[in-house]
Amino acid sequence: MKKYLDKLSLILIFLIAVAFSIKSLREPDLWWQIRTGEWILEHHQIPKQDVFSYTYEGAKWINVKWGSEVLFALITKASGPECVFILQALLSCLLVFFLIKISQLTVRNSPLAVPIALLFSLVAIEYRIIGRPEMFSHFFTVFFLFLLLRDRRENSNKILWLIPLQIIWTNFHEAFGIGIVLTVIFVSGAWIEYFLSKKKWLSKPAELPKKLSLLLLLQIASIVINPNGFKLLTQPLNILGQVYENKYTTELFDFRQPDYWQWNVYWVIGILGIGALGTLIYFKILRTKTNRFKLFVDQFGVGYLLVLVAFTYLAATAYRNIIFLVLVFFPLLVVAIDTLFSKISFIGKKPLVFSAVCCLLSVALYLAIVSKKYYELTKSRDRFGLEVLSTFNPVGAAEFVKQNKLQGKCFSDYLASSYLLWKLQPNFKTFIDLRDLDVFPSGFFNTFAVAVTFPDEFEKQESIHHFNYVVLFRPQFPSLHNYLFNESEFKLAFADAVACVYVRKTSSADSAVINFSSAKPVPVSALAITVNKILNPFYSSFDYKTIDNDLPAASYCLTVDRLDEAEIFATKSARNNIENYKGKEMLGEVYYNRAVNATDTETKNKYLNAAGAVYQQALYEKDDYPQTYLGLGAVYFQQKNFQMALENFEHAIALDKNNLNAYNFAAECCKYFVNQNSNAPEYLQKAISFYHKADRLNPDNPAITLNLGFLYFRNNDCDNTKKYLSKVSDFPGLTEEQRKSAKDCLLKCGH
Repeated sequence: MKKYLDKLSLILIFLIAVAFSIKSLREPDLWWQIRTGEWILEHHQIPKQDVFSYTYEGAKWINVKWGSEVLFALITKASGPECVFILQALLSCLLVFFLIKISQLTVRNSPLAVPIALLFSLVAIEYRIIGRPEMFSHFFTVFFLFLLLRDRRENSNKILWLIPLQIIWTNFHEAFGIGIVLTVIFVSGAWIEYFLSKKKWLSKPAELPKKLSLLLLLQIASIVINPNGFKLLTQPLNILGQVYENKYTTELFDFRQPDYWQWNVYWVIGILGIGALGTLIYFKILRTKTNRFKLFVDQFGVGYLLVLVAFTYLAATAYRNIIFLVLVFFPLLVVAIDTLFSKISFIGKKPLVFSAVCCLLSVALYLAIVSKKYYELTKSRDRFGLEVLSTFNPVGAAEFVKQNKLQGKCFSDYLASSYLLWKLQPNFKTFIDLRDLDVFPSGFFNTFAVAVTFPDEFEKQESIHHFNYVVLFRPQFPSLHNYLFNESEFKLAFADAVACVYVRKTSSADSAVINFSSAKPVPVSALAITVNKILNPFYSSFDYKTIDNDLPAASYCLTVDRLDEAEIFATKSARNNIENYKGKEMLGEVYYNRAVNATDTETKNKYLNAAGAVYQQALYEKDDYPQTYLGLGAVYFQQKNFQMALENFEHAIALDKNNLNAYNFAAECCKYFVNQNSNAPEYLQKAISFYHKADRLNPDNPAITLNLGFLYFRNNDCDNTKKYLSKVSDFPGLTEEQRKSAKDCLLKCGH
């Protein structure tokens, strides 16, 4: 019976891997990748210059993942873009299969340890199972590790498979350099073992690694078999440079950035802790006089130890790289779990019961995934089921552009442009898109960032490119939305929760009218429906009736200073039985803005009291929504109750460590206490700390930098005063008073 339960547990693991892979399409990168694959199939060539933007048309473009893009395009043509995730499911199953094979190579383990380790690992890597070309790098990393570990044990010619596999990897994803790194590390480990064995420092003799060393040279040479030839020999170094240069993509943030520390990072740290503890116990309980290092080398090899070190560093450099550490750590995790199980008497006495429990846990996780409960629990934006969600993709905006036959140059941000590129082909070209530094230099990203923040800079770009219309991601870029709606030569033509379309005014009489559209379902293919139903017979497509369309409408109206419309939409949101606490929080924002704009004290106090009342109602419905505490703190701040304001801002920070506004407001509260009492060093230090955290979230923001410089001057710290104030003393956005104060502080510090 236990034998069958152990087999069932592995089958369930494969089902979980598939379930984690079948997700709704919300990833904006996929659209330009599918479009690129379609372009390649249409033109029978790989683009080497930019063909999709009008800003950098003809610029050099080294497209490494063209193989993935062609596959995506073929799948899209056959059964719709949502079915790209079926390819992800296939690769996820192969990844699990070879993780099992790796565990069989390293040490003998119990049948229970492998499925438990796989469960832990799949939960840890789920955040990157998202249907992008990197799925090939995840799979090839495991496959290469398997081949290299097997070669160490068997020393057969099967290791030669690394060469054709490296050629495929090189043409499917830019992380192909990991294959070379793995082989370099194992070659280095083999040479170290060879010299250590010569000195009798190992328990077993090691052979001269001639074959593996020669293979490495051939593997490096095989990289040139690609459309870009020898250029790809240095491409891995360019990719590494982009990781440090790109400040706009959160998935590239390293461990020093707050956005890096998501819940799954702590899950991975837990896995590493279990692995380290179990491995130590494993080597401790082995009855042998051989030292622990020799035992580790016998079991795993020096190469594998170096892989763990290298991939720990890789995981620290970017949030998206954590998955690679989890994958290579898997053998140690199996050993650790097997060892820990051996120390638990209950498992040894009743293995059948524990096998049954393991199966039940796997079934529970599978059901949680396909019923979407897992994603609700982890607060993920993902959702089980093959379909394109118009709540994440600018489907409505693209349809509006198409129906109204808008032509010419479009100013679009990088979040909206990829879908437009695919949907509005072949004539649509982007201002900027998510091909990032592969096409656009970092300076152009700075140009874009300034253009969406300062109206004058947008007008500079307008004078250069002469935009016919604008498509702008709705939840971001508030300054540009406000300018386009209220002051520019454009008028709002379409708006929904995802994107807004602005077109040129035909006359000065064109009035600003807000008609907010509801999201609508996107048709899915028969194959997608079938897969969804097979994995969950009770599956139902996303119910668009559950969306609170009034909330984003209120938010947009607030952004463009249309407070009357904002109040109407927020009131509806507060009463429509869809997360009413968010509607009440939004209504509080409306009242707060009315108070700030009031011209007399009586009106101001009336709206501040109204805002505080609805914020309290929102807290009564949900007491862990950080935006409500932020709003309530702002009300207290306006009422000059700085102690209560600070308490609410700190509560907002406790709930959301990445809340930039909460840090800035909290720092302002502390500044008040410092100004009231010059002998308040604790508030001075707190203000500096809050601004530093804000600076990490929003680097080089002039206001934050200026405040840090002034606070350090108050703290008699001239080194830091000069460090911060020298950055902004000549910034054109400063007032004369601020500029004079900054220069006085610098002068007194001897600058």
